[in-house]
Amino acid sequence: MAAMRVYSAAALPLLLLTGCALSRPAEPTSLDHGLLIARARVRGALIPFTSDAADRAAVEQLGPDGEAVPGKVAVSGFAREGAVYFLDLPPGRYSLTAISFPARGARYEVALATAVLRRDAVELRPGEASFLGDLTLDGRLPDFDVLVERAAGLGARLLTPFFGWSPIPRDADLRSVDRTALAEREALLAARRDLAGTQWAGVVAERLRAIGAAEPAAKAGGLRNRELPLKRETFFSWRDTLKWGSPRRAPEGLAWRRPGGEARVVVFFTSATAPGFAGYEEAVRQMRAAATGLDDSAALYEVRVGTRTGQAARSTSYRYPEGTLVGSEVAVTTTENVLVGDPAGMFTARLRAPRSEFEKVLPSFREFLLQLVLGPPAPIAAPSEPVLP
Repeated sequence: MAAMRVYSAAALPLLLLTGCALSRPAEPTSLDHGLLIARARVRGALIPFTSDAADRAAVEQLGPDGEAVPGKVAVSGFAREGAVYFLDLPPGRYSLTAISFPARGARYEVALATAVLRRDAVELRPGEASFLGDLTLDGRLPDFDVLVERAAGLGARLLTPFFGWSPIPRDADLRSVDRTALAEREALLAARRDLAGTQWAGVVAERLRAIGAAEPAAKAGGLRNRELPLKRETFFSWRDTLKWGSPRRAPEGLAWRRPGGEARVVVFFTSATAPGFAGYEEAVRQMRAAATGLDDSAALYEVRVGTRTGQAARSTSYRYPEGTLVGSEVAVTTTENVLVGDPAGMFTARLRAPRSEFEKVLPSFREFLLQLVLGPPAPIAAPSEPVLP
């Protein structure tokens, strides 16, 4: 079954029952088709600290007037660990209409307040990913006669599961819709894991870059597996993923040297007012012009640095020891420079190592860059004054 199709609203209950939950995410069928991500949970009516996570959902496409387009209802095609994915959707504005979840041997369906969700509909641009939000609903008990009727229906489903029963309606009130940058980051990081190995992985990665999402904090090994602490400097903060020992101070930055090797990593900041600094674009141009060796490529490429994207280039240098004939002995060094523009100037991250060592340490360098937090550390908020009665 295709990951996304357009259905009539009357078919929704049957679709939520049978579902289109695939064992593997379906690939996009068009370059302009995109991905919607949603999370939803329904808190228990009697025990609020328990909840059931949705594994299926439905959306409707909205027209320019904000009203539903007749027949344009889509059902999620994949779900994993609390995340629901709508794969292969054409561009447009969408809002959630229903969610569904399994619990206590049956499937339940919650019809959502469409008027509320239409007002905050999500725009899906061609070939991109959008976040519908993380919904929390408060379950509530229906009237007694309805409760008795549904309990009887649940008993029948448990006795005859082979009949393919339709979902049991579930009463719930929308408590909150979290669409903050933090909620979207968590959903996208989960999507990157869930959709790995598919063409959707690139769509998710592009959205992570667009919102400047930070990578999860690196963790130290061992049984407790704690996050590495963030070490704050004047212009940036860093986590010790290199494990190369303490850095030495460099002008406006820090420098590390690999123990037992010759590889070096430097991270520093250049102020826009520094003598000779002609701006980020000029620095990028000069970096590209410097990559002129036989083993170099003049093409620039992107490298993630924390929540930002930098322009990078690689260059090769050759050094002949004194007293030797040219060509008889040569030391070859490879350097990767990564430049990140900033309103106050520019950040530079550099890896320099002998060619035989460079490829071994490059993955560690890239991981180190992902854990950088560029810019001055955020000020620590002062404790608020107590409110007197």
